[in-house]
Amino acid sequence: MHLLLVWTVLGAAYTVLTEGCLEGCECNQPFTLFCSTRRNPSFPRTIPPNTVNLYLFKNGISSIEESSFSGLWDLQHLDLAHNKLSTLPGGVFKRLTNLSNLDLSSNQITEISAETFQGLSRLERLYLSENHIRSIHPDAFRGLENLLELKLTKNHLVVPPAFSLPHLLLLDLSYNAIPAIQPGVFHARNIETLRLGGLGLKEVPADLLNELKNLHELDLSDNHLTKVPPGLRGLTKLNLAGNGAISQLHPDDFSGLSGLQDLDLSRMNLRTLPKGLFQSTPRLRGVSLAQNPFNCVCLLSWLTEWLRVSGIALHRSEETRCHFPPKNAGKILHNLQNSDFGCPIPTTVFVPTTLALTSTAAPATTTSPKPKYTTTIIITTTIAPNNPTEEPAVPTQYDQQCPPETCLNGGFCRLDLPGEVKCECPAEFHGMYCEKLLLTPAEFTEPPEMQLQVLERTSSSLKVDLQSYVQKNKHAEELSLSVQNLSGSDNRLVLYPLTPTLPHYTLKGLNSNSTYRICLKSTPDINGETELCSEAQTAGESPTPSAHITQSREGSLTLVLVPAVAAGILLLVVIVSAICYTRRRREKAHACENGGPLELEGVKTCLDEKGELKKLSESPTSTERGWESEEPLMDSSRVGNNNGTPTGRLPHSYF
Repeated sequence: MHLLLVWTVLGAAYTVLTEGCLEGCECNQPFTLFCSTRRNPSFPRTIPPNTVNLYLFKNGISSIEESSFSGLWDLQHLDLAHNKLSTLPGGVFKRLTNLSNLDLSSNQITEISAETFQGLSRLERLYLSENHIRSIHPDAFRGLENLLELKLTKNHLVVPPAFSLPHLLLLDLSYNAIPAIQPGVFHARNIETLRLGGLGLKEVPADLLNELKNLHELDLSDNHLTKVPPGLRGLTKLNLAGNGAISQLHPDDFSGLSGLQDLDLSRMNLRTLPKGLFQSTPRLRGVSLAQNPFNCVCLLSWLTEWLRVSGIALHRSEETRCHFPPKNAGKILHNLQNSDFGCPIPTTVFVPTTLALTSTAAPATTTSPKPKYTTTIIITTTIAPNNPTEEPAVPTQYDQQCPPETCLNGGFCRLDLPGEVKCECPAEFHGMYCEKLLLTPAEFTEPPEMQLQVLERTSSSLKVDLQSYVQKNKHAEELSLSVQNLSGSDNRLVLYPLTPTLPHYTLKGLNSNSTYRICLKSTPDINGETELCSEAQTAGESPTPSAHITQSREGSLTLVLVPAVAAGILLLVVIVSAICYTRRRREKAHACENGGPLELEGVKTCLDEKGELKKLSESPTSTERGWESEEPLMDSSRVGNNNGTPTGRLPHSYF
């Protein structure tokens, strides 16, 4: 009977709500008003009083007042996201005493006053992301004792908001402009998830994290950290992606994270990882190492074996590739075998076994015990030097060899203690892998550090260095390379879109002995970065050897015979001409034109109308000669790549 009464009341309420549904809204769920297609900048006036969930996102609403929520005593969920609200009057929500969820994200709000959220004592979730908030009053969150989640992502805050929220579990301040956060600012010791990505932080004080005893998830991505923050404890998820200033990790960086399950180390500047880095994280289930410039040498070979044996998921494995040495560049790290890392072949060394005999003197009154035999086996992994008096060198974990062809242009390779590749370059080359050619002072019109480097040049190509520019503009999403011929008549500007992952790019199909202006800039233009330009000249074409120059003994005979044969033919032609001329005058005939008995085979018309030898035609045109020529660089109808294939965008490559 009671159940029937409850269903009757609910049905009546549902009927009232359905019958009073607003135009452009849906009321097919009890106590829920879902307005997704309504397009009206004013707040609706006839909302049913028993509404519990009110969705008014993307309605174009530009203002709200306290009277807008009159009679909505039961409202628990209010979604005003993606509207055009710029101001929130003080106490505008104070009639919504039962409200638990308020979403104001993606509006144009600039300020939060002390009275904005007055009366929302039961509020649990407050979303203010993607607004224009510059200031938040210190008392703005006073009275929100039950708040569990606070999101302020992508606003214009320059200092963290001060608040005391004892039950807060999630705080998201990502992508504001907060360069530093001091300990004690939050007063929310129960935070479980803290998101501080993209703030510009250079360090995270250990005291700040020590205050948060319940912290499980920490996001520090896209900051300017130079090392892993100290004092990390109790985390299950850690995100350090995008901290490009971190180029080296230490084995004890994650020593306090025994419960860590997910780790993101992508988009950093890691070239190697120390062996044993993850020994203190036995519960690790997934790791991301994508978009790091890894040196796939022997010191990193442990990583692929560890991933295979541990069964830990490597997220974004297709983006986890080797950068150097050249033979491994672009290869997926997870697919490499131990031999691909250039590890030396293990050598078995047999050493003698020493047998030590020890005995114990026994008292005269007792029977002497049997002698004890102790076997001592000495094992070493190094071959003894030629001089037996010298002690063998003690091997270290860094005593490894570089893979062949690691250093370019004749550089000598060695590995330092952290496992970094170091190349000793010849005098005319420089760079991490001796990949850059030093230019002479005459080749510069500006200081060297302000010019675009040209690594190699031929008569038809120029190799342009991109690496040094990318290192200074690490946030560039795309590069634009412009080329202009300053020597020819066609001086049109040609643009080449490039990816920042390319260390260099070769322009082909250029004119020999010509000067080109080459400029490089990032797209989109970040922080007003100017173009980096240089002028470079292609080499002249090598002289073509003359036909009569020979390089062999047989060629000497040719050198003698060719002029002799030519002289004989010329003499014969003169004789034929004389005979034809004599016979024409004598017989007034045209024996030469008709092919007389003295006519040579292959010379059908040797004389002209005056009885003289016909002149040979001028040298053939380029079309008649059939010269092969490369497609000109300044063809505005297309954009070419290094292979000369028309394309709109370059393929991903490392070299």
